[in-house]
Amino acid sequence: MSTAVDKRRLGTGITLLTQPMPDRRSVSIGVWVRTGSRNETPERQGIAHFIEHMMFKGTETRDARAIAASLESLGGHLDAFTTREQVCYTARALSEHLPEAIDVVGDILCRSRFDSTEIEREKSVIREEILSYEDNPEEKLGDLLAAQVWGDHALGRPILGTVSSVGSFTPDGLRENFHRRYRGDQLVVAAAGRLEADDLERLVEDSFAPPGGDPPAGDTSPPVLPPSVRHTVEDVQQLYLSLGARGIPYGDPRRYGLVVLDTLLGGGMSSRLFQRIREDAGLAYSVYSSLDFLRDGGLVSVHLGVSPRRGRQALRLLREELDRLADEGPTGEEVESTKRQLHGSIVIAQESVSGRMYHMARQELYTGRYTSPEEQVECILAVNRDDVKALAAEFLRPGRFALAALGPAPDGPLSEEDWAVEATAS
Repeated sequence: MSTAVDKRRLGTGITLLTQPMPDRRSVSIGVWVRTGSRNETPERQGIAHFIEHMMFKGTETRDARAIAASLESLGGHLDAFTTREQVCYTARALSEHLPEAIDVVGDILCRSRFDSTEIEREKSVIREEILSYEDNPEEKLGDLLAAQVWGDHALGRPILGTVSSVGSFTPDGLRENFHRRYRGDQLVVAAAGRLEADDLERLVEDSFAPPGGDPPAGDTSPPVLPPSVRHTVEDVQQLYLSLGARGIPYGDPRRYGLVVLDTLLGGGMSSRLFQRIREDAGLAYSVYSSLDFLRDGGLVSVHLGVSPRRGRQALRLLREELDRLADEGPTGEEVESTKRQLHGSIVIAQESVSGRMYHMARQELYTGRYTSPEEQVECILAVNRDDVKALAAEFLRPGRFALAALGPAPDGPLSEEDWAVEATAS
């Protein structure tokens, strides 16, 4: 069973979440910033990710090498990532090293120097990161699909930014953006493991001194675009295909039914797409579906990699499977089996201190309240076949999906004739 989550609002404005797990020997800490790449203008595209990098390049008391060694020397580790809606800094350590972990995380988040020399050096590093994405077909295809689904909205632009936008960043511009994004009311500190809420509060108050600044830019709604087909011809070994259609926000109560639908469609080796396209037809090594839930929308997507000459065949099978599921719905046994699968995955994830930390942080960021794993399981188990059938009819119609393709085109680029999209977005 889950232990209770302690939620506090500190005097600095920071939201503090603690879940004690006294039977563990370690702690997992995450500091979440409430804004990500979707809150950027075109000129500042990539700045959230750039600031994330700069947090590791030196503070008033530690240089980059000392930051890197701070937890590694104790057997722990420090990491970070940027998404479209958040930036997260994570630390794992033995429970007895909690003070050191909080100290170094508070140091890099509140006292980074933004040294001009380090900024110029990091521009070169991120330029190489951007170019490496250009050499990674799956990463590049993800950006291409985002642009088709979200258009010129910030959700449709690369999280890393462009070589041009990153090259234009200045120390003053980075500091101004940092002061907006890293205010206390924009930070959520979540920690799980062998720790106590009072101790964690004291450590955070001692180590964190968030900057003050004007509030960050709020969300703007992305446009509704008609689905399209775009084939970027490149000399790679496989043809990579990604299809995406608009979904629902994280807070939508239909989320649990959509998770069941996504899992039975393409969420594992027993899923429909894996069995039909890989096992039966032998057309793809990798084929899966996925869901992205955002604050005000979402994305339903399907991804596969196939032989260039068999792309049209794979698309025909995919369309048949989506049509069948949208028209007929799943079987009762499929739904029950998928619910058991999800039940197990939820429970197993809670065995990990990091799994607990991520779960409670996301609940806070997207709903403002904690939903326990037990409640989540209840919501999953309450989904029935009729729920899933209705969601399939609404979200899996093939004509709703934009198609992004990247790879060779031996028989000509894929077009709307190969994936008959609807005339307007639904």
